[in-house]
Amino acid sequence: MLTLSRVLCPTDFSEVSTKAEAYATALAEHYGASLHLLHVDPPMPIMAPYGEIPVDVRLFEEQREQALADLAAAGDRARAAGVDTTTSVRGGHPAREILAVIEEQTADLLVLGTHGRGGVEHLLLGSVAEKLVRRATCPVMVVPPAANPETGVLFSRILCPIDGSAASADAVAFALSLARETDGELTLLYVVEPVPASGEFGALNTEEYRRLGETHAQSVLTAAVLPETREWCRVHEHVAFGKPSERILDTARTGQADVIVMGVRGRGAIDLMA
Repeated sequence: MLTLSRVLCPTDFSEVSTKAEAYATALAEHYGASLHLLHVDPPMPIMAPYGEIPVDVRLFEEQREQALADLAAAGDRARAAGVDTTTSVRGGHPAREILAVIEEQTADLLVLGTHGRGGVEHLLLGSVAEKLVRRATCPVMVVPPAANPETGVLFSRILCPIDGSAASADAVAFALSLARETDGELTLLYVVEPVPASGEFGALNTEEYRRLGETHAQSVLTAAVLPETREWCRVHEHVAFGKPSERILDTARTGQADVIVMGVRGRGAIDLMA
């Protein structure tokens, strides 16, 4: 069963950040967790040589004052919901500071909004959110602009794309914990990517590649959840073919998924750079 003690929610007070705050507050309330609302104030731009691009310091001071007021208001909203809430402001690079707070507070869950540009492959690419998803030591809930916090945080239709990796196994465990909360159903998805145009030994047999891919996918799906777990959780298995990001979103729309739970790999040297 999923347990949460400390939820961290960074905010820049945008519309999508406000949605993330609502999700974080509802999760903290449901699990009896504390909530920490964090605003990271980026460094002030450095004035260009010889003063060609002057910087009005007063403008940044006003922005900081407004941020403090907005953060106080966000904290009041969470406390009004009965959640033990603290707030803080830090200065510096947003991803670096958020990661530092995760470690300092041993957060169980990070909830943040993302200004996604459409499609899973662009949802996080190049953003603070991507760095956090890849580097955070706790689970990360990414709230897209289209999310509706009013639907609640007890998810009954859960989509979990997997690939047989250790990261996807962790995602399945997390997804099952969410499903147990609502007696919900879990859809496991394995996407077989398009056949390569050519390989080391020349062009591949498309039909054979597809057949082998489907066989492997089905074995991964079957092994992902133990038989005894399937006795209490309704588990659906689905194999799709094509570009993973597109098939994941298609399946989420078709199945009216409440949440997508995914494992993330790629914590190599480049990913771990500050």
